[in-house]
Amino acid sequence: MRGFALLLFAFAAVLGVSLSCAPRYGPLQLNGPIGAVHFDGWVKFVGDHEYGVNDNVGYVIRKSKRGELLFAVKQGFAGTQNGLEITDFPVRSADYDYYSDNHFAVNLDGAFRTRKATADEWDAAEKPVHSYHFINKFLNPQQTSEGVQYKGKLYRKSGESWGHEVALVSPRGTWIAVFSYSSRDKPDRGWLPGFPAAGDEPGRGEVFLDVYNVSSGERVISARSPFGKKPGGFVPSMLFGSSLWVEDSYLIMPLNWWLDDCLVGILPER
Repeated sequence: MRGFALLLFAFAAVLGVSLSCAPRYGPLQLNGPIGAVHFDGWVKFVGDHEYGVNDNVGYVIRKSKRGELLFAVKQGFAGTQNGLEITDFPVRSADYDYYSDNHFAVNLDGAFRTRKATADEWDAAEKPVHSYHFINKFLNPQQTSEGVQYKGKLYRKSGESWGHEVALVSPRGTWIAVFSYSSRDKPDRGWLPGFPAAGDEPGRGEVFLDVYNVSSGERVISARSPFGKKPGGFVPSMLFGSSLWVEDSYLIMPLNWWLDDCLVGILPER
């Protein structure tokens, strides 16, 4: 446990440096049924000490009886969820694979108000389907220079470049979210020696999200947001790869890699 606490402290110290230099999020341009929400930091308690939660974190979301989405983050995501639909995320290792000790609720009436939620609310909430049907630029390429080809249609991107994940299809195939980015920067060397911010992507620029109705081809949501900073930002694929669909109605895309801010799209089931 002592080693676990020291590891958490080291990551929390690095995270604290990043957070102190970064805004919540830059100026956003949002169109359609989508909003941005902010969470006041994800924490883990070890004894009397409070630490930040990071390193391969992802959102886990539940649905409350009050008509809200309840958010927590879980450490231990390593891409093994890609291509799957998951309702439960069991903890496999208390020293690494664990949940945050705090939770937040986001209302679904279009105002995107956020409040702290209790552990009892979290425990009582429904576990909805989390869906990760990504179209990957390298593993299952379906992209052109203009957009993603899916079921005989082209769904256009708004940014200049593709990340590693170019799109995310909802569980029933009703909606497709297209991810892209634009940047004038070259790939960033990173802000921590030995931990590069990018392999083939810049650490600063703008990310773009376009959500389409697969049946009609109509674009129903568009969003753009600054990402990263200079020096030492983070790559856009960290945001795209941590996105998910919750059932066929809710699209979640983080706006920073520590998951304090995200976009929430609310779409009707069909």
